[in-house]
Parts: sequence; structure tokens; C-alpha cells
Amino acid sequence: MSAARNSLPAAVTLMIVVASGVFGASLVTRVGYLAVPAALGLPIAPPALRLVPLGETTWPVTLTDSAAALVLVAVVALARGGFWRTWGAFVAGAVLADLLRVAVLTQTMSAGLGAYAGYLAGALVSGLLWGVALGWLPGLAALPRGNDRTRAARTSSEAAREGA
Repeated sequence: MSAARNSLPAAVTLMIVVASGVFGASLVTRVGYLAVPAALGLPIAPPALRLVPLGETTWPVTLTDSAAALVLVAVVALARGGFWRTWGAFVAGAVLADLLRVAVLTQTMSAGLGAYAGYLAGALVSGLLWGVALGWLPGLAALPRGNDRTRAARTSSEAAREGA
């Protein structure tokens, strides 16, 4: 039971990156202002786990997106703790994933040093925004539930009695 509870935030994060791959393009076409970062060349959502390129996306960019999605899931899976630690891990993973994605995108575009620095700053902001916006979902999955909460309360009260 403990292994299942500990992997639940990672499973929620995996569902987020799969949903980003499946529904990301349709979301951008329906919500127009989400296309502005994409027009600038920045990541528009959490990294998407896709098996094939979308539109005119190249294979290296698609593989980088998938690798970034797996990095995000791995960072959340390695976070052991409650709501805030898991949310923070999601934010850190989203920033790390976006920095990886932008590094490959700028190499693909042969961007200069100034553009590269601008893209890195944009990826940092984008990762922070998406991490804060969606990080609460894996954070909720990390909260103790039912028997775990009573077991933790019982253990802390027993430790307090032994210490007194």
C-alpha cells in the first residue's frame, strides 16, 4: 500500500504529460492566447508524451519533448513528502523540462547568443507558470489519506508518550 501511495503523484504527473500530448494541440487551437508563446518559439504547456511528431515538428524535438516529460515524471517520483514538497518538485521538474526543451529548440533553429538567453529566460518563466498552475494536482495525490492519517497521528502520540 505504501508503494502505491508513494507512486500516486508520479502517476498523476504521467497523466498530465499524456493529456498534454493528446489534448495540447486542440487546447491551443481553441484558446488562442496560448498560441502566443508558441509563436515566439517557447514551450506552451507541460512537456507532452507523444509517439509521433505533431504537425511539422521534427523528430529530435518530439523525442526531446518525450524525454522532458519523462524527466518531469521522474522528478516528481523522487520527491518524497507531502503536498508542498510534491508541488515544489513538480515546479522544479517543469522548469527543468522546459529548459531542456528550449535548449534543443534553439539548437535546431541555430539561434544566436542573445536569442538563446531570451529563450532560456522565457522557458524559466513558462516552467514556473505551468508548474504553479498544475503542480497542485500531484500535490493533492501526495496527501495522506484515511488510515495513513490515523496511523501517523497514533505514531506521533505514542512517540510523545515515550518521550515524556
